[in-house]
Formats: sequence, C-alpha cells, structure tokens
Amino acid sequence: MVAKTYQNLIYESRELLQDTALVTPRYSDSTLLNILNRGLQDLSRIRPDIMYDLYANNDLGVVEVVQTGAGAGQVNWTDPWGLEMQYYPTMINYVVGVAEITDDEYTQDGRAALLLQNFRGAALSI
Repeated sequence: MVAKTYQNLIYESRELLQDTALVTPRYSDSTLLNILNRGLQDLSRIRPDIMYDLYANNDLGVVEVVQTGAGAGQVNWTDPWGLEMQYYPTMINYVVGVAEITDDEYTQDGRAALLLQNFRGAALSI
C-alpha cells in the first residue's frame, strides 16, 4: 500500500466536494490547506495526546502543512501523513465540512454540520 500524503487528503476531500475541475476548481489548494491546518490545530486541542510527535519546536505548536519550501515547524503537503491512519478520514470530514459551510446557508441542518459532528465524535472516540 502506498503511503498517504497531506496532498492525497486534499484530493480526496475535493472528490467529496465534487470539486475536481482542473481548470477552475471551486476551492483553491491553499484554501483547503488552510482548512486542513486549522483542523490539525482543532484536533490537537481536542486530543493533544495523539499529536505529541508532531509538535513543532517543542512549544506545543502543531506542524503546519505548506505546498512547498517547508521551514521550521512545517511539512510539505507531499510528505507522508504524519498521524495514525485512523485520523485520516476524520480530517477529510473536517476539510469537507468546513469548506461546505461557505456553500451551505443551512449549516445546522446540512451535510456540513454532520461532517463536523463526525469529526468531533471520531476525534473523541478513537
């Protein structure tokens, strides 16, 4: 099995968002990466125990995923997924849920709210 990367997570999120157009995607890669980075921070807040190995510079700051030129406390999005695989689909739910909030005016009743509830529930139960 090929190791998953942060880039794979963004692409799989795009599939669920039905945003796979090559020319004019609805969400830019940088937008989805920003959502992923906020999700990693949220996951760290909920479950800091699973992220001890990813803390940047030993200051309990979560590593930031960037497209290129990773510096201190950062990883490139082509690097291998840094957490256990059980958190991979959880983070896909987060990225898709937050991205859909901008499209779903009825977030409390919509798929976005369900995905974000799933993220929180999965983070707490794993």
